[in-house]
Amino acid sequence: MKANKIPFKTPYNGRVACSFETTGESMTQEHFREETEILNIIRRHDRNGVIDHINRGTAIYGDFSEITDYRDMIHKLREADSAFAQVPSEIRKRFENDPAKFFHFVTDEKNHEELAQMGLVNKPKEQNSSPNTEEEKPSSPEGEGAPTQLPT
Repeated sequence: MKANKIPFKTPYNGRVACSFETTGESMTQEHFREETEILNIIRRHDRNGVIDHINRGTAIYGDFSEITDYRDMIHKLREADSAFAQVPSEIRKRFENDPAKFFHFVTDEKNHEELAQMGLVNKPKEQNSSPNTEEEKPSSPEGEGAPTQLPT
């Protein structure tokens, strides 16, 4: 019984010619050719020591000490999404179901009254006394000048 032989491929045998044909308008943006040529990128790096296309982003600085690792960050994000999902659907619709838009609205002090109307925060208590009246101090049983003792 003969075993089936699997042909051994080398760079010199068994080549099949393939072709690629573009149909329609090309989406290649030719005006970026010089900017994306690897030799030009290396030349610019040799001149000024910076790779331009990588340094386009902006750095974000802040205190991220509460986030200890990636898993903790994901857990906090999921908790925030869960909390946002518990907000009534009419309110979520107002913020286009975007927790970030909701967060910016909630953290702005100017919107506190509107948040109270929505029922998301307690309304501030109104003070009935006028600002010119003094608050009454409770009188101590020993008299006004007696020292106050704390229970031990």
